[in-house]
Formats: sequence, C-alpha cells, structure tokens
Amino acid sequence: MEDNIIVLEDENGNQIEFAAIDVFELNEETYFALLEVMDEGEETDEVLIMKVNNIDSDDPELIMVEDEKELEAAFAEFLRRDEESE
Repeated sequence: MEDNIIVLEDENGNQIEFAAIDVFELNEETYFALLEVMDEGEETDEVLIMKVNNIDSDDPELIMVEDEKELEAAFAEFLRRDEESE
C-alpha cells in the first residue's frame, strides 16, 4: 500500500485504485474504508467497506463483507469515527 493507495481487481480483471480513508477494528475484525481514486474533476462519495481476512498469516487479503448486518455495523462504525474526527 503506497500513499494509502490500494489496487483491487474487479470481476472482469480491471485494476481499480482506491484510497484507504480509514482502518478500524470492530468485533475483533479489521476493516478498511476505501474511496475509489477518480480522474481529475471527478468525485465519488461511495465508500467501500472491506474486511481483512487471514490477518495473522503471511498473506492477508481484503475481502468483501457478505453479511448485510456485519456490513451495516461496520459502515455505522465508519460514520461514527468520521463524525468524531470532524
């Protein structure tokens, strides 16, 4: 991760750059809040929440949060942290 930039691959094999805007723990899991890096003049406010899988291994990875309740809880925690920092 260079300058908080993470490159992820979509289902079609396209590489997409994301800026890591927050990393936090919730219920003994680690989550990343990501914003897609857009071309100059473009903006997005869509936050992607991903979870770290195999954090204690030599090859941890970011995975999508499949459980809707877990995703809602993680997003609520991100919003709480964001409001706290303002």
